[in-house]
Amino acid sequence: MKSFFRLLKGDFQKIRHTSIFWIHVAIPIIGVILFLSYYSFSSWSTEAKVSGYMQALSRAFPLLIGIISAMIVDQEALAGHFQVLLMAKTKYLSFFSKLCMLLLMGFGSIILAVGGFAFGLEFLLHENSFSITFYCNMILILFFSEIFLYILHIICSFRFGTGASIGLGIAETLISTIMLTQLGDKAWKWIPCGWSGRFCDYYLECKTSVGDISNFIKEFKSGAIICFAMTLILLVGSILWFQYFEGRNEE
Repeated sequence: MKSFFRLLKGDFQKIRHTSIFWIHVAIPIIGVILFLSYYSFSSWSTEAKVSGYMQALSRAFPLLIGIISAMIVDQEALAGHFQVLLMAKTKYLSFFSKLCMLLLMGFGSIILAVGGFAFGLEFLLHENSFSITFYCNMILILFFSEIFLYILHIICSFRFGTGASIGLGIAETLISTIMLTQLGDKAWKWIPCGWSGRFCDYYLECKTSVGDISNFIKEFKSGAIICFAMTLILLVGSILWFQYFEGRNEE
């Protein structure tokens, strides 16, 4: 455990003088300002504003994850062609440390994005109708439904490079938009980039609908089971894969 925390501390020190940390701070703040500015004169209902904002976050995250994952891995490639990672006694800890660093920064970014929006809606626009618990649950929903993408993109970045990770992120952003339409009603559970948007929508419906919500609850639960199972399988598989990772072919 001490070795893991030393690795994690070292990974954070590596990005101390880069733009990676500030990207996680600046982008959520800019997003909050833009949406609150628009919502200040929009005639949308509060529920529609929250739904629109959460959907925007769910669509933006795949691309941002692709970019950040590529930057983290590219830093290792430029610092010695992964030699520090490849020569480590416990390679899986090095991989897990980088993944945890990404997840911690991503979690902080989600807190800033959702918390900042909730604060602005409450104290600047004076029209918030949801509790702190609601937004805390939204934060957890967004975070846990994005873990699969973080694992996928860090693998993609290690194996295929920056272009592949960013290209995949662009494709996922487009697909996540489709998953929010009727075309995604059947397929969204099996498409990881569509999880966060659907989960947020179903949770919002459960909190605001005055009719029968049993179908929303059923869809949410079945999707959550699939999300958990696929994420766990990919996590275990990624750790096993990295044990045999020997660098990219071009390296």
